[in-house]
Amino acid sequence: MLLPLIVTLAVISVAATGCPDDGGTGLGESVEPTASPTTTEPSNQPPDLHVDSFVWTVGERLEARLAAVDPDGFVTRITWYRPPPGFSSPGGADDSFSWTPPVAGTWQGQVSATDDDGATTTSDVTFIARHRYRQNVLVALGDSVAAGFGLDLTDALLGDPCWRAPGAAYPRGVMDRLVTEGRVPFADEARVVLAACAGSSTVDVWANPTWRPPGAPEEFGEPGWSQLDWAVHLNPGYVTLTVGANDVGVVDLSIFEGGELDRPELDRRLEAVAGGVGYLLDELVARTDARIALTTYYNPTAIRPTGIPGCRGECFVDKGTVVHDALNEALAGAAARHGSRVHLVDVASLFGGHEAGDALGPDWLREPIEAILGVQVRAYCSEDDPSGSWISSLDCIHPTGDGVAAIAAAVAAALSTPRE
Repeated sequence: MLLPLIVTLAVISVAATGCPDDGGTGLGESVEPTASPTTTEPSNQPPDLHVDSFVWTVGERLEARLAAVDPDGFVTRITWYRPPPGFSSPGGADDSFSWTPPVAGTWQGQVSATDDDGATTTSDVTFIARHRYRQNVLVALGDSVAAGFGLDLTDALLGDPCWRAPGAAYPRGVMDRLVTEGRVPFADEARVVLAACAGSSTVDVWANPTWRPPGAPEEFGEPGWSQLDWAVHLNPGYVTLTVGANDVGVVDLSIFEGGELDRPELDRRLEAVAGGVGYLLDELVARTDARIALTTYYNPTAIRPTGIPGCRGECFVDKGTVVHDALNEALAGAAARHGSRVHLVDVASLFGGHEAGDALGPDWLREPIEAILGVQVRAYCSEDDPSGSWISSLDCIHPTGDGVAAIAAAVAAALSTPRE
């Protein structure tokens, strides 16, 4: 019984090894081993991050969440970069945040979402804070041309050192036309806040306190507010801006020395005007919702002006043209950077044929008038009084009612164009 058992075990052993019948040599054909099966893992997908601009009201609290979702895992971290003032977030994976803007402005930031595999998505985000929008308000900024210098002397006599004429200055005419054309809702609530002040330079508009402007809402405003502050806090539907002439020296003629135009000094002043007006427009665009009209300047010089010692008549005409053209080019350059929010209004072309005439009163009275008004009243004046002048005979610089009406019509037309 032993022999059959041994044979049976040998057969099982050969079958188990899978060896072919090779005559017992063990040199049968080799068999390649089969490769192990493999599975291809999909690559990790980064989080989806959808971010809109956030627009909110100054002093009010916004509580919100991001839309951050990871398609094949979960978000582990939310990171904010360059958030605005008044912003807070819990950190970690919490996608909530709160924002109470303390001031008006526009801020460009970023936010990123990182998932459990380390993949990150980053998105730009814009924060915009505004004071309550008052679309039926126009705020006028700038110098004496905007303030209405000389149009209503009772305002100066009543103690307004800005020489404002709220019922006669061109911003009033602008608002009246906008109301007539149906551009201002709630027309019975239309309001002009005349913050402009005679003698203002570009820096004055944002840096120096101004007297409380006519038309400002009662119990509104702070004593230290600048012209720009009034515009930002009122957040009006419209802003007009006329400034730059005092920087250049159009009124005091400080740009002239011995009858000669100091061109290097003029260029330096023009550079300052371009920078200052550019800054004002940047602030108005970033911190208000207003449509903004920036005016150029007309040239008041008479056809045959008195001029200054060393440069009279045609000489002063030529030099006055150089100064005013250069000033208007600087203003146009500042406006060009701001697109449809800023309308450049060409005032210069309106006054052709309406130049200054003779100054009011006898020649001997002009020097005392200069002392009272703080301006010169001779250089731009004519030796005669041609018909059709839109320049005040009080000082031969500022516009009359006809000139103001022409400016108002041009500004209103610009502000009436459809928004792009």
